[in-house]
Amino acid sequence: MKTIVIIGGGSGGISTANHLAYRLRGSISSGDVHILLIEGSSRHYYQPGFLEIPFGVMSETETYRDERRMVVDGVDLIQENATAIDLKNHEVATQKQKIRYDYLVMATGARYDFDAVPGMGESTFNFYSLDDSVKLKKALNNFKKGKIVVGVTSMPYKCTPAPLEAVFMLHDYFKSRNMLDAVSIEYVYPMPMAFPDKGVSDIALDMFRDRGINPSLNFQIKSVDTAKKELVSRDGKRISFDLALLVPPHRGSKLVEDSKIGDPMGWIPTDRFTLNITGYTDAYAIGDATNLPVSKAGSVADAEAIVVADRISKQVTGYEPDTMYDGSGGALMVTGLGKASMITSSYTQPPVFMPESYSYYWLKLIYNKVYWNMTAKAVLSGVNE
Repeated sequence: MKTIVIIGGGSGGISTANHLAYRLRGSISSGDVHILLIEGSSRHYYQPGFLEIPFGVMSETETYRDERRMVVDGVDLIQENATAIDLKNHEVATQKQKIRYDYLVMATGARYDFDAVPGMGESTFNFYSLDDSVKLKKALNNFKKGKIVVGVTSMPYKCTPAPLEAVFMLHDYFKSRNMLDAVSIEYVYPMPMAFPDKGVSDIALDMFRDRGINPSLNFQIKSVDTAKKELVSRDGKRISFDLALLVPPHRGSKLVEDSKIGDPMGWIPTDRFTLNITGYTDAYAIGDATNLPVSKAGSVADAEAIVVADRISKQVTGYEPDTMYDGSGGALMVTGLGKASMITSSYTQPPVFMPESYSYYWLKLIYNKVYWNMTAKAVLSGVNE
């Protein structure tokens, strides 16, 4: 029997497990393959929904499902936290047991290092967990006037367009409340552009001008002065705020760091085409856990999940894995409450920003509903095979 272990915690873990179950259902039924998904949480979260909660686009309960409901037949869910990975000896340790594997997929995601920016956790808001999104929603509901700063503390971070989406939704949110005269919005970014790609950055800056949003670029946040309510840069500059919405510093999971399989920031060294963990043909990494030069977005993780599932299913059944990841990813980017765009890219294609429209916005709302079955449960897996 071949044992395939997927370690979740980030994007793409459950979809990888489900894709594999569909592809290997015959081998699973015959007892030749065993698929294990190790996931400590009892809930599966639709993380893009966290940004939409503060603006009333999604409710709290719409952003999660019971983890067991999302796992298809053929996948055994182990609701324990992985505590150590031994790549050389093909072994995963959890809180209660040790599990040997033939193939491993690391979808452990990123963690947020609030301590890296002193003062951040005390006086700022973010949208990177359900609880934090609810807190932000309450803060916005009670906000009467002043300056709101949306800032990115460091690179890389999950879903590159998310801070831009927050800015545009903030603008329309206060416009709908007839409060634009009382509220100013400032966008703070650590690069000299508003987005890592110049083409998208130029479009975003034009949209800022149209909406009266002030960009402060190349501002690298060092700390937050909680007493004065100011962001402090590494070169001593300051930006005041009445409410700050900051993207926290990201790094790889503690599991990766403790197992000493990551780089100094905890990202897993990963082959950009095969998605193998560097030096291991039987171990893979996907999503925001990797060190790949692609967006740490859910859409990227799900594209990688398909590649990894195909490669492992071929390896298990005695074929040479030939499916390669081309760096492709696409995201529906909300540009306001009623408009959105689509951004697509790959290793060979720089990001393309499609003109914003109501159609993309409604497609985003539809995807919020169908994600659970279409992506997480991977119901379309193998339809073209």
